[in-house]
Amino acid sequence: MAEILILGGGMAGISAAYHARRAGREAVIWEARDRYGGLLDHFHKGGYRFDNAVHFAFSNNAPYGEVLQKTDLISHRPEPYNYEEGRWLKHPVQNNLYPLPAEEKVEAIKSFVERPARSDGGDYRQWLYEQFGKVIAERFPARYTEKYWTVPPEKLSTDWIGNRLYRPSLEEVLFGAMTGRTPATYYLPEMFYPRRGGFRTILDPLVRDLDLRTGKEAIRIVPKQKFVESRDGSREYYDYLVSSVPLPEMVEMIEGAPKRVREAASGLWATSIALVSLGLRAPEAGDHLWFYIYDRDILPARVHAPYRKSPDNVPPGSSSLQFETYFSRHKPLELSMEALLEHVIEAAQKMRLLSPADIAVTDCRILPYANVVFDQGMTAKRRVALNFLKENEIMPMGRFGEWDYLWCDQCFLSGKKVENLPGML
Repeated sequence: MAEILILGGGMAGISAAYHARRAGREAVIWEARDRYGGLLDHFHKGGYRFDNAVHFAFSNNAPYGEVLQKTDLISHRPEPYNYEEGRWLKHPVQNNLYPLPAEEKVEAIKSFVERPARSDGGDYRQWLYEQFGKVIAERFPARYTEKYWTVPPEKLSTDWIGNRLYRPSLEEVLFGAMTGRTPATYYLPEMFYPRRGGFRTILDPLVRDLDLRTGKEAIRIVPKQKFVESRDGSREYYDYLVSSVPLPEMVEMIEGAPKRVREAASGLWATSIALVSLGLRAPEAGDHLWFYIYDRDILPARVHAPYRKSPDNVPPGSSSLQFETYFSRHKPLELSMEALLEHVIEAAQKMRLLSPADIAVTDCRILPYANVVFDQGMTAKRRVALNFLKENEIMPMGRFGEWDYLWCDQCFLSGKKVENLPGML
């Protein structure tokens, strides 16, 4: 029997077990895969290391900062770029219009000046118009929304935005249209990445001495009797249950979940990633650590360079790129992985990132969960599902357990909430 049974061995689950152990409590982690890490994990191909999509460490909270201090980290200054129709624009685009032709800059600035007054309600497209004007909104963030979130902006609420999109003043828009020498306005001044071993190594100091059991996939939960059943047929009884299992899947596993709760949970959805990774013999691949793509005829929305995050990710004298293509129930992936790989290589040539002759290794895979989608009505459906978990004394945690747009440090704090369980110090 487990005093605290934790489902999921990603950041949130490991954080929960770590904080439970620090409080003198016994915790058991069930991880369905054969190794811990979740989205923070990585894989190898022919001497090249690739993370499960782009990851960096950053935080303004002290507890997570203390964890980062236990790992040898490389500091990176965020300087992302944007690719559109053969041009490279600094990020964020709205105050870095300098590479555009003069007439296009005038049109964008005029629209910015004449943008609608800000309101308290509305959908995401309306919000974009109010922040940037119609021209900038439609050309850049609205187009990117369809690639990243897989639905038009009017299908989204604005609950997720926070400080993720920079909102420039007129002076900043004008200055960024006249010169490329603009100050950094990314929402983070500094980001970090482990010098060796890939991003997952930030979890290593937390995992020591934890009761972590891999290959344990939960398939059935009986709250009244307080046990969880694994696909291997075993059961684990518990005093407290904590879960980072995706909320819709969690509800389906709970015996006796009412129809209204199941219907609410089934209305929650997330994007998936088709991940194409390229290991290159050339020492350089493009000029940027990561960048965003606005062209509709190029399927990937985001690209990053693992070798720039750390040289340890590639063999000496080599480089690497990773392309993220998002899809969902509302925008299926219409290409096979073989066809997507071919498309990515052609797009990379078009963007002058590589020569096909330099490609040493390729890898194509699907990550089923990328980002929870804040479509209209999502928060109401989520509330129904989360209230049901609370009624059954189950504590959700992490991006998919809480069904929220949480970054890595926020997932760490989400797991730390295990300290709020009864009897914790």
